[in-house]
Amino acid sequence: MKFMCQMSITFPESMSPETKADYQAQEKEYSQALQRAGEFEAIYRVAGRYANVSIFEVESNDRLHEILSGFPMFPYMDIVTTPLCKHPNSIK
Repeated sequence: MKFMCQMSITFPESMSPETKADYQAQEKEYSQALQRAGEFEAIYRVAGRYANVSIFEVESNDRLHEILSGFPMFPYMDIVTTPLCKHPNSIK
């Protein structure tokens, strides 16, 4: 099952730069492991925002939820999830 997830992150203003940097390092490690495993197909930065659009290929809705809730920054994320289907005009 393929999903597009639009994610934006809002940290509390009271969070220290060191804590933010720690979250960012953990997030990078977690997301790259998912990419190497093949479940996290692509990630694109949204220009001008602390946000991304990500494409996941997973076995179930439950697996997607497990992945998303496992992100270290999950408590600070707003996520919009859209299931995707192959378009009939696609040549790939």
